[in-house]
Amino acid sequence: MKRNLICLILAALLMTACAAPAGTQGTAAAATAAAEATAVPTETVESSASSNASPLEDPADTGKVTTDAFSVTSGQGEILPDGSVYTIDAAGEYTLSGALSDGQIVVDAGDEDEVKLLLSNVSITSSGGAPILVKNAGEVTVKAEEDTYNTVTDARSGSADGVEEDAAIYATCDLKLAGSGTLIVESAFDNGVKSKDDLSVKNLTLKVTAYGNALKGNDSVEIKSGNLILVSTASDGVKTENSDVSSKGKQRGTVTISGGYTDIYAACDGISAAYNVEISEEESCTVNIYTATYANVESIASGTETYLIVPSSLYSDDSDWYAYLYNDDDTAGVFVKCTYETMVYGGRTAYYGLVFHAADGYQNILFHIVESGTVPNGENYLASTTGETINTAMNGYLISSVSDDTISGDWVQISSGGSSTKTAYSAKGIKAENEILVSGGSVTVCSADDGLHANGGSELMNGSSGLGDVTIAGGSVTVTAADDGMHADNALTIDNGTVEIVESHEGLEANVITLNGGTVRVYANDDGLNACKGSETPMICVNGGYVEIRTPSGDTDAIDSNGSFAMTGGTVLVLGGAQNGGMSGSVDVDGTVTVTGGTIVALGGICQIPQSGSVNTYVSSGTSFAEGDYRLVDESGSTIFAFTVSGSYNSCWIASDAFRLNGSYALEKDGTALLSWTQTSSTEGASGSYGSFGGFGGHGGGHGGRR
Repeated sequence: MKRNLICLILAALLMTACAAPAGTQGTAAAATAAAEATAVPTETVESSASSNASPLEDPADTGKVTTDAFSVTSGQGEILPDGSVYTIDAAGEYTLSGALSDGQIVVDAGDEDEVKLLLSNVSITSSGGAPILVKNAGEVTVKAEEDTYNTVTDARSGSADGVEEDAAIYATCDLKLAGSGTLIVESAFDNGVKSKDDLSVKNLTLKVTAYGNALKGNDSVEIKSGNLILVSTASDGVKTENSDVSSKGKQRGTVTISGGYTDIYAACDGISAAYNVEISEEESCTVNIYTATYANVESIASGTETYLIVPSSLYSDDSDWYAYLYNDDDTAGVFVKCTYETMVYGGRTAYYGLVFHAADGYQNILFHIVESGTVPNGENYLASTTGETINTAMNGYLISSVSDDTISGDWVQISSGGSSTKTAYSAKGIKAENEILVSGGSVTVCSADDGLHANGGSELMNGSSGLGDVTIAGGSVTVTAADDGMHADNALTIDNGTVEIVESHEGLEANVITLNGGTVRVYANDDGLNACKGSETPMICVNGGYVEIRTPSGDTDAIDSNGSFAMTGGTVLVLGGAQNGGMSGSVDVDGTVTVTGGTIVALGGICQIPQSGSVNTYVSSGTSFAEGDYRLVDESGSTIFAFTVSGSYNSCWIASDAFRLNGSYALEKDGTALLSWTQTSSTEGASGSYGSFGGFGGHGGGHGGRR
């Protein structure tokens, strides 16, 4: 039922313009103020989400920052500083201890050198560059020694745009974080820990609080063990960037978690992988992810969400758009970048919808166009509006023209046209550009967007197209999501394990959904299982396991396929759909419903029933099903299927390979027969042709959009 595209629904209103106050068009103070406005506190972040997961205790609550004199020593003696910069230029182990209040540790060794930095109650703070900076080495390990408490703080101010060494711990080579001690990393400047190559974590008790990514490995990120709290107050929690193949044939871009206990709190995506996300359980593995409002962090979402709507003829990748917020006084305002979100339609005209967040406390606004990658300072713009009062009654600003260096436009109201409450920017729990693979461990996601999302069809750096597949082969996955519980642009497959979609707009959505085993429970406000149009014919297949789908009464479908639904085994309980069928109901398909094995009980509106060639089916149109315990039994009293209903539903159909011709069956509620019948034909109790009830006008969804 949802739509991807945002619609312009109100004509442009008369713009109230006023002159920009003196000073708002220029000076470096504006850029400085913008940077200060993005700085956020680094106190403990606790999730507001309801889940079975227990957050880790914050190691920063019990640790004591050292005040001892600082030193760097090795087997060759003490390393002496140049000013406040300590440089390591050779392979070996180096012990860091004491407090370095404003300085750097720089590793600039040989291409093949392995360097180990042993942290032994050390505190490093730097306002002039990355506190730990690896310029060159073969591999660097940062190890927190046993029973030690260590802190690394990036105290730089200003904008990180264009700064290469943009992390508190930054490495140009493979970087390993290890040890049985504690490491606290903080950065209000940009990233927490970043490697331009591979980044791994093992054994460590680690807390990272960063404005940018908490952990970023351009080539890969691997969490093997340890206790990790990863906080990103304005970006993604864990991120990879490259998706090409190395000279040694290694595919880059995967985030791998195989052990440990990891809590991720992110303003945007919890995990964002340029290639795959792979979660397994070599050791005990727990991953808890909270995004946007669920993460309860200061984020890019703070302030009023507003759209800048740009005609296609004026939009270009060669330029960036910024909003400048200011008041009617001499104080500097703040710049906020407008980032592409979606297409906006006004009638048949397409516009680029750029989203930004208007911070509270500002009365006026103007818009700038600058060259792509340029940090605005109020003077380096290509074009600008003249400035005006923010229209708080509207949520969009429509650009009408750009003439010379002047931008003209009007305030408008836009609507998403759907009921999903997801964020306008990407705030998914787990996102991958190719595949998501979960084969073990415990994964809990509370997301203000999709819980798990695999993009498909986009060109990767290795020359292939992203598959867009999600596969659950084991472990447990629990999702609370504002949009799709799990979304795969191509195939979503559940082979084993436990999947529970606690809350969602649409539960499981993909081009092809295949459920082969395990236990799957889905609650959705719209469609429970939704097979959308894609590169293959849409299809939902159930071949085994236990599947329970629940949707509210109304314009919803528990099982919705733009193609067909086929079941060969397993047990399926459907609770949902409209009371009277029609375009919505318990099972609604454009193609056919085929059940050749297993048992399915579908309570709710009847759209289609199994076609000829299926197992025997019983249909009851108009029977009411109230809250209670139900048992489907044969004539000997043996239980075929037992289930519990927590709401009220009208009508049902039941298909089972346990039904035999001339056999007698009953559906009991709380021990009393509600329905009883003798199966005298392949379809018993049918009062009409249900195959014609559905399929009008297509089905809900379509893909949730690549973000």
